[in-house]
Amino acid sequence: MATYFSSSIRKGSDVFFEFPCITCQGNDRNTEAQFYCTECSKAYCGKCVEHHNVLYMKHAIMGKEAISKWSVTNVDARERCQEHKQELTGFCEDHKELLCHVCHVYNHQKCSHVVIIADKLKDLQQTGEYKKMSALFDSYYRLLILKKNSLEKSIQFHEKSCDKIREEINELRKKINDELDQLERNTVKELDALLTTLRASIQTDIFKCYESIKQMSRVQDDWVSIQNKSGTIHFRKYISCLDQSLRIESTLKEMEVQREMILTFYPDRSIQKTLSTLSDLGDIIGEVRESQTASKVTPDEVTKKRKPQSCNTVTSRHINALSNMNTSAGQPGQVRLIKTKYRVRVKSETNTCRISGICETGAGDLLITDWWNKNVKLLDQDYKVVARYDLPDTPLSMCSIDSNQVAVAVGNSGVLLMRVTNGCLRHKRTLNIEHSCTGIAHHHGNLYITSRDALYLYTVDGRLVSKMYENTLRRWTVTSCAVSPDGQRIYVANEETKQLFTLSSNGRVISTLSDPSLKWSYPPVLPGIHLMDSGEILVCGDLSNTIIEVDRDGRQRLAEVISEKDEVIKPMSVYYSYNTSSYIVGMDGNDHIMVCKKCKKKK
Repeated sequence: MATYFSSSIRKGSDVFFEFPCITCQGNDRNTEAQFYCTECSKAYCGKCVEHHNVLYMKHAIMGKEAISKWSVTNVDARERCQEHKQELTGFCEDHKELLCHVCHVYNHQKCSHVVIIADKLKDLQQTGEYKKMSALFDSYYRLLILKKNSLEKSIQFHEKSCDKIREEINELRKKINDELDQLERNTVKELDALLTTLRASIQTDIFKCYESIKQMSRVQDDWVSIQNKSGTIHFRKYISCLDQSLRIESTLKEMEVQREMILTFYPDRSIQKTLSTLSDLGDIIGEVRESQTASKVTPDEVTKKRKPQSCNTVTSRHINALSNMNTSAGQPGQVRLIKTKYRVRVKSETNTCRISGICETGAGDLLITDWWNKNVKLLDQDYKVVARYDLPDTPLSMCSIDSNQVAVAVGNSGVLLMRVTNGCLRHKRTLNIEHSCTGIAHHHGNLYITSRDALYLYTVDGRLVSKMYENTLRRWTVTSCAVSPDGQRIYVANEETKQLFTLSSNGRVISTLSDPSLKWSYPPVLPGIHLMDSGEILVCGDLSNTIIEVDRDGRQRLAEVISEKDEVIKPMSVYYSYNTSSYIVGMDGNDHIMVCKKCKKKK
């Protein structure tokens, strides 16, 4: 077809005519038109116009003298070349362009694939391509309709989802408000209780003043009545007044001391601090649905059922969780530990430190308990002691309760609830426990407390819930404890048998671990146990000078995290801080803590 189109055009002259003869052009001849029929709106040469006049004798014919009035009005604008205003009759397959005969002569003479539009269309119809294109176009049309409808439904679905999420956000806000209201009520209740105590004390002093005033009034009256009495009576009255004066003086001194009490409110800045770090109330998660994109769609494929689409969800929190995953130090070539010692014994302390407990508050404050010096210490970000609180007895264990509160097991003195406020340690209250307190752990408002041979469950306000587990075969069978994040497993150390027991949530023994690293000194040195957020357990072996990582089922050792080569001697307590990606180790008879920061090894 291309050869025919090219050769047929070349039969005539290559001269460009503004108005070629339409009849000659149809016969592949290039002849200049001399006449124009206004009825047919076509131009003819001298020979062709004679044939036209025979057929259409009544048509008006114009010569070249009126060429300015010639126009081709019966050809649609879409059928004319925009550049030459001539009818489009060819197609260049090399350039994918529609051509008029002028375009072909001047711009596409060297193209090898130029065809006549009519022949190309005839070929498409014969091969069925025209019909296929029509069907494909219809299929795309139906697909677009379906897609449009699907997208409209998708908008409605997302609007409903957003409405539901708004309700959840409002519900969350309501819960937060309820929690804040409860915190306010608790604080006001504590204030009212303190005021009631102070009022009762002051009322007692007022009563004492009232009684003393009455006694002094009687004395004054007696002085008047004995004016004429003997010296003995006067002296006896003097002695009586002297005794009463001493009693009043003593009472006034006591009252003076009590009047020095001042009520001060120290707001918990951790709430504001936590809120200031948040940008929203939670993550809005978008589900990315993966679907296959077909390279070509046919009408049959429109009606086919699609396979279920997979759904992947990714949020910034997942990424952070993955990046903070605890990589076992026992797997060589993955992590290395940068070890640094920090002195935690202050100048005023005479005893060597024995760090029996380490924990962080929810706000990130790091605290340690010092056995020999009988205190709790608050450390700053550089691990310097910035505050201390002296305890009535030896602190054996410690756990975090909330954003700024910790519980300290103090031997036979019960459990002390301590609060971190504005860089200071304050005693909130003491839970009077009838048995000794050696180990302590917290989970969802409950305290798990060991007593050398039993495990008890208490509420945070000190109410006994139950005795969960007991082993009275020996004395030091239930010493330290920890609770899994889901609360389904409780881990206790049996110091007598050198074993780690795992209990179910109802206190039943479900596994026992014996390991050479579990070498513990004879009491009162208690094995340090720490449960990481990932669920694995860190256990100190003070005699083996190692800290091992145990799987969440408490059945096997996963890795030796820290050993004597890390300069850790007699590890007594351990804590893993996700804030700094560090293991913090407290030791027996050592004035320093060891901070082992995890760093990835370079390849």
